Amino acid sequence: MRKDIYQHFSVEDIPFIDKGLEWLRQVEEHYAPILTPFINPHQVFILKTLGNNHGIQVFSSNDFVATEYSRVLLVPDYFIPTNLADFEMTLLEIVYSSKFEQLTHAKILGTVLNRLGIDRKLFGDIVVTENRAQIIVDQKFTPLFQDGIQKIAKLPVKLEVRSFEDLLEAQNDYQEKEVLLPSLRLDAFLSNVLKLSRSQTSDLLAKKYVQVNYHLVEKSDYQVKIGDLVSVRRFGRISILRENGQTKRDKKKITVQVLRSK
Repeated sequence: MRKDIYQHFSVEDIPFIDKGLEWLRQVEEHYAPILTPFINPHQVFILKTLGNNHGIQVFSSNDFVATEYSRVLLVPDYFIPTNLADFEMTLLEIVYSSKFEQLTHAKILGTVLNRLGIDRKLFGDIVVTENRAQIIVDQKFTPLFQDGIQKIAKLPVKLEVRSFEDLLEAQNDYQEKEVLLPSLRLDAFLSNVLKLSRSQTSDLLAKKYVQVNYHLVEKSDYQVKIGDLVSVRRFGRISILRENGQTKRDKKKITVQVLRSK
């Protein structure tokens, strides 16, 4: 049974698939809901696939508020979440003076991970605009964030609870374009999309700067596919949207969506 499921995903997904199957077993055994920590969209897709195969309902907080990372409820047939409160999340505004310096996503993330020493799964999106910043956290750990973070990058800050109606909209500038690829090898893909030499691409992989579907990938011959999300530190993100046939010289025509890092 598990091998049948594994074959539809990458090897890197197996540990999460096993965790998801254990969650589903607990829902079936105790006939009670399970709320996951914050997970990425690829993991949400995995859980929904597993839930469909087991007859377990799968609801994401993303069904109620648009975010990248979300919490998921795995529930028996009698339970249906009615509002965002069921997902036990808190929206915190990072209040600071933007007169002299502006906070960035990287500075906030680094402070949370290093100063609090917590797992990434305890908080979700960090949203940053020109002079405002917010972070979504596990409701149980709201006091930890508020008490533990007094400064970010030497800037005094205060974390205040906000309604999700006040959630900032991420200011993303996606560009869609078609690229020609000799193959779907990761190094060839990055070289053509980012206009880099093969040696520059190899350097990015060696420095562990590249992720596919939120998994670190270091092999240059890794095969990307339609639907993958490729993230490259300092360069941005690339969603592989669709394949549009081949050229007369057998190059693949691929449409991608690129979000450049700012």
